[in-house]
Amino acid sequence: MSEAITVTAQRKQPIWRAPRARLLVNGVERTETGLEDFTLTRTRYSRADTMDLTLALDRTKIPTNGLWFDLPAPSGATALADIDITLQMRDEAQTGAQWTTMFQGIVDHVEFSPAETSVHIQCRDYLAKLLDMRVLSGWMNMTGADVVKAMITAAGLTPNVTMTDGMVGQFWQVEHKVKSASSHSRFQTAFDLASYLANMTGCDLYADGKTIVCAPYPSATQANTHTLDYSDTGPLNPIQMGAAGLHFTRDYQIAKGVIVHVTAWDSRQRNRVEYYWSVEGGSTKMAERNGNLHSFTLPGARLDQVQQYAQQKYNQIVAHERTITGQIPGRITLAPRQFMRITGTGTTWDGTLDVDAVTSRFSWSGGFSQQITLRTRDGTKDEDNG
Repeated sequence: MSEAITVTAQRKQPIWRAPRARLLVNGVERTETGLEDFTLTRTRYSRADTMDLTLALDRTKIPTNGLWFDLPAPSGATALADIDITLQMRDEAQTGAQWTTMFQGIVDHVEFSPAETSVHIQCRDYLAKLLDMRVLSGWMNMTGADVVKAMITAAGLTPNVTMTDGMVGQFWQVEHKVKSASSHSRFQTAFDLASYLANMTGCDLYADGKTIVCAPYPSATQANTHTLDYSDTGPLNPIQMGAAGLHFTRDYQIAKGVIVHVTAWDSRQRNRVEYYWSVEGGSTKMAERNGNLHSFTLPGARLDQVQQYAQQKYNQIVAHERTITGQIPGRITLAPRQFMRITGTGTTWDGTLDVDAVTSRFSWSGGFSQQITLRTRDGTKDEDNG
């Protein structure tokens, strides 16, 4: 007796995504420490980007000259060498996909567990060089851009500075040379001073590998704008969206209006400078419309610096009116200072928002995901200009 058995099955579905990650140590992939997972935090805020790594140690592949993260003490007064870390990713489901660098920085902290054959590493990007460098020099007859370039070069990095401003060298020379101890200055580090000068001219300060960029914030284009899928076809159907835990927030105290007031006192000229900035623009007089007043002081500044500072503070405050947060499937090319467009919510949050922060998480068991923070940095979106 015989039986005929027919087996049917669906055709194998194509692989949609296959994210892969690798770690380069001083430009070389090290086979003795395989990457298990990472958390990478990148933001627009005044800080260095950071990355936490977990590596699995293969004891059979330990080189005879020792572990790469176990550097011997340097001889004499030589400083311990930096360990350069580069994280790259690619999607192997895409034919011909190339490795894309998501992070480059230096090792800050190492935790080694021999029994567990695991290594935990904490890193910062190369903005850390400015954060760790004390300001002890003075500059004469230099623009703010020249001062920022000088500090970046002194840190052993490459400057890419496109900020524009007036002469500030004399001011910084007085600020730092007359006061002998750096702890007596309001600018403790090179980053403090560079970040201040960048903010004064509406620029962002950030690291791109070993290049430190100080440049105006970009505008949204097709090339730097991502799309967040969202579709709501009615209450009888589920909402379809390309994010989990999507939250829309709005600060109505900011929405009621913001007025920034900045004052400065020039002790050499013995005069007081006062300036206001609101949705109506800048003025030396208080705006007529109602709004929450935010006051700041800027000692020793000229009128043009006070004007720039007032506008910059205004833009920073109103950016916190609207925020969208959520978790999305990881996008290798997504980074702060890009944009994301969302439509179809039927709310006033629809539109193109700025990518303020991206926290990327990857593991072989959990896959690749990102927590995003989006904000509206167009200060006129919800203001009444009439």
